[in-house]
Amino acid sequence: MDPEIPGIRPYFEVDEEGLQTIAGLLASGQITNNGRQVQAFEKSLANYLGVEETVAVSSGSDGLLLAFQALSLPRGRVILPAYTYIATLNAVVQAGLEPVFCEIEGGSFTLDVKHLAELLAQQTAVRCVLPVNVFGVPADLPAIRKLCDRAGAKLVYDNAHGFGTEVAGLRIPEEPDVQVFSFHATKTLPAVEGGLIVSDNPDLLALTRRLRCHGLAPVAAEARPGFNAKMDEIRAVIGRNSLQHFPETLARRRAYGHRLRKCFERFPGVYQAQVIPENVSTNFQNLGVCCPRATHLGLAAVLALFQSRGVGVRSYFDPPLYRFTGFAPGAALPVTERVWQTLISFPIHSRMTEAVLLRLEQAVAEVAEKLCSLP
Repeated sequence: MDPEIPGIRPYFEVDEEGLQTIAGLLASGQITNNGRQVQAFEKSLANYLGVEETVAVSSGSDGLLLAFQALSLPRGRVILPAYTYIATLNAVVQAGLEPVFCEIEGGSFTLDVKHLAELLAQQTAVRCVLPVNVFGVPADLPAIRKLCDRAGAKLVYDNAHGFGTEVAGLRIPEEPDVQVFSFHATKTLPAVEGGLIVSDNPDLLALTRRLRCHGLAPVAAEARPGFNAKMDEIRAVIGRNSLQHFPETLARRRAYGHRLRKCFERFPGVYQAQVIPENVSTNFQNLGVCCPRATHLGLAAVLALFQSRGVGVRSYFDPPLYRFTGFAPGAALPVTERVWQTLISFPIHSRMTEAVLLRLEQAVAEVAEKLCSLP
């Protein structure tokens, strides 16, 4: 059999000029501490997103924690979906806040606004709502913003999956008090590791700059607790190169995603692709598809059908956050459970050959035929 089609395949668009810049940085020893490359990367990102300024950090996870620290929220609760990566929960807990898990919508896999309204009516001391972009599809931020305003809660957005997604032509949502992107190697804009904090509050951004460098201040006695969350110069160069090529890589990724979605649509009784709202142009960070037959067969058995054909499929956000034993458990959420037990994450990368796409389409058809033949 041909080599497996990997579920995750990072690509770094580093050209000769970028490699020479990295070599020069290594030769000079000037590779960290908010150097020129990081500052240039921040400015380029601000220009791309159409905002005044941005703050680059060491990872999206650190960016979330810095955002919570900069908001200086009093002790209380944060409402977040249970269907997200553990980094979202870690930021809440490490900031000294109590997580409350919210249901997701069965189509988009994002925070369910109706359940959020119920939780806000039931819970006390809710300081913040933390929706998540899932696979490149945003949560209903306008509706969430209204609920936050009524409850007096901040809106922090985990937009780790969202760089390149556009809503009504905008590259960045306006509703959050603060939001964080990820530039991890698996993301649409890879910088090996890295994150970005964006807010229309310049004082908050200034504070995050301090906090990412141990909380130091121009006057030493005015320092406050922070930690080392700086992005280094080498990753900034890689990120800048990725951003220069981003329009082309994003266009390719979207073309692959739309083509594969059409393939799933040929088998509506077998596959249910993630719902993408009409005003959303997703970046196709991931390609999530539910297979209802996995409810009875078991997801592992369905995944094995693809894996035997050389397709690197996988489960995602496995398990939901309330199943982690290291955290206070929450009540099981039925839609979250159903999505978790039936969702297949299919390969989608920034560079896919015609041969790979044909093999994926063939596997989708073969597995659909196999599943339909089972009792």
